[in-house]
Parts: sequence; C-alpha cells; structure tokens
Amino acid sequence: MKGRGKIKTLSVKFGGINRNEFIDYFLKIGGTLEDDEKIKGPFWEATVGPHTMSEYKALKIQNVLVSIAVEEDKFDGFIAAFQLNFLRCGG
Repeated sequence: MKGRGKIKTLSVKFGGINRNEFIDYFLKIGGTLEDDEKIKGPFWEATVGPHTMSEYKALKIQNVLVSIAVEEDKFDGFIAAFQLNFLRCGG
C-alpha cells in the first residue's frame, strides 16, 4: 500500500474454503504474492493464514484466517466485493 491515508482492517475465519481460493482471488484482482501468506495490492494487503482444523461433533472442518488491510476510503467497496465472492449457501 502506498500509505495514502488511514487504513481499516478486517480479520475473518472461514470454514470449508480452501486457502488457495483466497490466494487466487487476491492475485486475480491485481495482488502480488510477497511470501506464502501475504499478498499486496495497490491500496490493500491481505494475509491468508495456514489451514487449521476444527471439529464439530463428527465433522472435521478446515479453517483459514484471512486478514485484510485496505485504505479507509476504499474499504467498504473492497470488503463488499470480497464477501460477495466468498458467499456460500448451505444445502
């Protein structure tokens, strides 16, 4: 990020989504992979943590912690697009 102003952050733990889907999304929208977990874009940075596992009764669920930092004036639109892309419905 170019440090043009205040930064807002969001961290969300996702269950059942492969971490590579998050990395692919951030690369698709113009990010550059800095290391195994960090992707940087022109006005944002994202960290996609490693897989962790949790159990709920007989289910084992793969989890990923995604942390995003975005310039404040672009935050709402960026997060809305991100959330829409990873919207999942149960069945």
